[in-house]
Amino acid sequence: MDMLKKNDLVEITIDDLTVEGAGIGRHNGMAVFVPRALPGETVVAKIIKLTKSYAVGRLMNISRVSQDRVQPFCEVFNACGGCTLQHLSYAGQLRYKSRYVQQCMARIGGIEIEPPEIEPCENLRGYRNKASFPVTGEAGHARAGFFALRSHNLVECDCPIQQPAINEVKNAVIRWANKYRVPPYNETEHSGVLRHIVARQSSAGGVMAGVVVRDRIDDKTLVDTLKDVPCIESVVVNVNRKKGNVRLGDDTRVIYGRDHITEEYDGLKFRASLQSFLQVNHAQAEKLYRIAMDYADITPDDVVFDLFCGIGTMSLLAARYARKVLGIEYEPSAVRNAEENAQLNGIANAQFLAGDAGEMLKKGIDIAGAPDIVILDPPRKGCDAALIESIAAVSPKRVVYVSCNPATLARDTALFTKLGYKVERLRCVDMFPHTTHVECVTLMSRVEE
Repeated sequence: MDMLKKNDLVEITIDDLTVEGAGIGRHNGMAVFVPRALPGETVVAKIIKLTKSYAVGRLMNISRVSQDRVQPFCEVFNACGGCTLQHLSYAGQLRYKSRYVQQCMARIGGIEIEPPEIEPCENLRGYRNKASFPVTGEAGHARAGFFALRSHNLVECDCPIQQPAINEVKNAVIRWANKYRVPPYNETEHSGVLRHIVARQSSAGGVMAGVVVRDRIDDKTLVDTLKDVPCIESVVVNVNRKKGNVRLGDDTRVIYGRDHITEEYDGLKFRASLQSFLQVNHAQAEKLYRIAMDYADITPDDVVFDLFCGIGTMSLLAARYARKVLGIEYEPSAVRNAEENAQLNGIANAQFLAGDAGEMLKKGIDIAGAPDIVILDPPRKGCDAALIESIAAVSPKRVVYVSCNPATLARDTALFTKLGYKVERLRCVDMFPHTTHVECVTLMSRVEE
């Protein structure tokens, strides 16, 4: 058997995709990962990395082309680390995501399901309502864009999956920085001023521009530049003096307009600050929340706990049907937003606590009583085992788990299953076309003995 060596050219057949969208094939039994190759293709790859258990190849030639291969619409697709599936037809993307969720549930969770139904996205370009652009370069020659995959090599572009105003904010801030010779931040030397450009736009059109800096800037010239961006409602400056690549600091000031934009879901209004979490695809988020509410099946007698509640989106949607809702969120500023949003919508039967979900669960029960229904929407790392055990111990009749990571969802549902719950329904929402990411909503019901 020939031993694989670096710089070898090998012909392999691709039969699957990694979670990052690279093709997976085998050469003499060894897994070879080939970015930009698709299942069903036979390719020639040049080995650029070799370990004891796998190899990475650069795509050199395709001798058998997948019927699902399409021409990427972004001019920097091959360089940028953002989208990884633009070369795969949209129908192919949906099939991949559904199959990946099924495989995670079986392989990690030991739970056999059919490939779940997935809600497609209607707008395949311009669907993102928020971006954070890192800035590099030197005074007078600042540049902004996205980093290439697994590197800090900046790729400049007007990103076609962003709403146009997002790119306009980026370009306006770069013009300002270069005109007034504001030096970009240098992460290695911890020098310079301009670190990140953040922009978000509500579904009604209002735009918030956020500029993350290490030191003082001239607010007036920045506002004068950004006021020309259509629909601009807010300009905020965030000061981050910390070393490293943490995006936002603790000091935020408004230099134009309001400290928030207002978003709407299913008739309720939500104020979001620069730091607030909002789903980046509004149309798909509404579908996600409707599925979650359908699965929750809340009655007027129910007490609902919404853990990892953010600015209270699902809490307040649930409050329209429930007797009482209690939201728990680690970030105090988000809890303040949630309380403001309850007032904004005239909702009196929702209360919010700031702190760790596991630690605050008992306090929440003391305030509102034991929950009949628990809604979970944790970050990518999922839930701690201790939290799941605490939830199961208070025995809600239903758990609705919203997840952006099928792997941790599968792990967590397996633990719920051991603790007396059964996966009843699972549905996906394609929140992020052209990437491998997918959102899932899972309904688990308590097994009656």
